[in-house]
Amino acid sequence: MKFPSVRAATSAVCLTAGLALAPAHAQETLHPVLAEAFANSELAAREEDWRFTLRVTNADGELVGRFDGSLAEGERWQLVSPPEVELSDMQAGLWQGFSEDGNDEDDAADDDVSNGLFFSFAEADIAPDSLRLQEETGSGWVFEFEPDLGDDDMDVAGHLRGRLTIGGTPAEVRELRLWAPESFKPHFAVRLQAFEMIQAYQRVDGVPAPVLTRLSQTISGSAAFQAFDQSFELAFSEIEFLGEAVSAR
Repeated sequence: MKFPSVRAATSAVCLTAGLALAPAHAQETLHPVLAEAFANSELAAREEDWRFTLRVTNADGELVGRFDGSLAEGERWQLVSPPEVELSDMQAGLWQGFSEDGNDEDDAADDDVSNGLFFSFAEADIAPDSLRLQEETGSGWVFEFEPDLGDDDMDVAGHLRGRLTIGGTPAEVRELRLWAPESFKPHFAVRLQAFEMIQAYQRVDGVPAPVLTRLSQTISGSAAFQAFDQSFELAFSEIEFLGEAVSAR
């Protein structure tokens, strides 16, 4: 099983607009601060080592679910509210993606180990060797990068900017942001008026590395002359880590 990631969370949104996402690539060379931050932030663990509450908020309201890795497979995701029959189409699609995650052959081949709520460079949509130091402050470092969404059919990444914020002592990943400075047309039938994704990480007691606590996505525009707004926010709370993590690098 793989926990919700930037790519997993945005897939439903992008597919609504006809966008496609493909696997990201590894960075070949790294700034020393990044090497330290990734070593301290990018860990792998088993799904049974996690417990957390997930809140998904969008224009349709709030969806609350609870994940408990200590339960049997098929029972680990529990919908808290609202009742399943009251979920909107978007909420139902997101919930189905979360609750059915881990039931396919690809997950089985991964031996049930993934980054979970830890930072994952492979899922960060960063083009190879594009990370460049943009600003150094008293509290951390800001790196800019070229996004790589693997958008073969649509020109999306070329209109986006990426920023990775590193902070703390020792250095750790604090925030990943992708955004479009202005509206654009990735396809003749699609115009995106707004696009922004923010993935925030922070330390939680009892967890060996920063964990994803918030993922917000803003995407609006029109496709085939139909307006859409697929904005939402994922918030992770009551996070417990029950096992031992290993380096994912």
